[in-house]
Amino acid sequence: MRRSYATVLFGRLWKFLVAYVAVLVVAAVGFYLLESYSTPAEMLNSFYWAMVTLSTIGYGDIVPTNPAAKVFTIGIAATEVFLGAYLVTVVISVVSEESQHRLFGTFGTDFAGHIVVLGHSPVAGSAVRELLAQEEKVALVTEDSTEVPTLRHLADEKQLFVTYGHPGAAEILKRVNVAGAHSVIVATGDDTTTLVAALNVRSMNPTVRIVVSVGRPELKQTLKAAGVTYVASPAEMGGRLCADAAFRPEVANMVEDLTTTQFGADMEEFILTATTPVSSQSLRDAEALVRAASDCLVIGYARAGPDGEYGTVLNPPTSFQFRPGDAIIVVGTLENLHRMQKWIGVPQGR
Repeated sequence: MRRSYATVLFGRLWKFLVAYVAVLVVAAVGFYLLESYSTPAEMLNSFYWAMVTLSTIGYGDIVPTNPAAKVFTIGIAATEVFLGAYLVTVVISVVSEESQHRLFGTFGTDFAGHIVVLGHSPVAGSAVRELLAQEEKVALVTEDSTEVPTLRHLADEKQLFVTYGHPGAAEILKRVNVAGAHSVIVATGDDTTTLVAALNVRSMNPTVRIVVSVGRPELKQTLKAAGVTYVASPAEMGGRLCADAAFRPEVANMVEDLTTTQFGADMEEFILTATTPVSSQSLRDAEALVRAASDCLVIGYARAGPDGEYGTVLNPPTSFQFRPGDAIIVVGTLENLHRMQKWIGVPQGR
């Protein structure tokens, strides 16, 4: 967790404060003795003189009156110069170090319920942009420290945290608060690094949803066995889109458009509860209600199996009956989806 500037400054300045108080006491007592003072009021005057001298205010209402006291004053003034220079040096050093830590994200984040993206491959970059467009909180890890300042400008720091390091290192996973994350996307561009990162994420958060992008489709089963929730193969997806584009280009264009909010339309899922408007309707009735309320189209559903994993069914029969816990999958424009979310009363996603 990040420490405040005040905490860091105190940790660095406590020695200075002790030295300052010690010099203040020595100055006051020395002035008191050299001026041959003898009353409590004169002791107060001595501390007053010491503070005014050390702070360089120098009102001049109390001054040394003998050579010994004047020499002593010169020594105290010289000491104050060194103390002041040390103070300025420490403050500048702390501010500079804190700024660097803040810039490179080395203090970590206090995000919770966020999505962690490990790696900054082209796949990860696309995922981050899409998540930010969906107004999700994202913690991003890149292996190249020089990319951090540029990536931080993608969104406000309240929505995006960026740091650098090895995506599979325990220290880095703690820095992005994997233990408190909603989901983790691992897309490093290197399958070995991706596998290590996924295993370490699972050990740190046994229940988090892990989504992995791999270059070699044959690793899917290995990653599934390691506890990965979903494995994507950009090569396979790209190949299918290319095949579709060869003889049904409009279908390929539609699939591509629906995977991003850039074109003003999207697919979303909503988990039904006992109080949502379509929690127990048939598909026929649910379609009519959703269409009337939001103009969205119901295209499928997902239902959890005995193992807790959701199975997705597209274009189910009209006799299908929804029940609480199901996910209703709809497609629509962003405006219609906003109306859908407001009407159904639950946030999209799970």
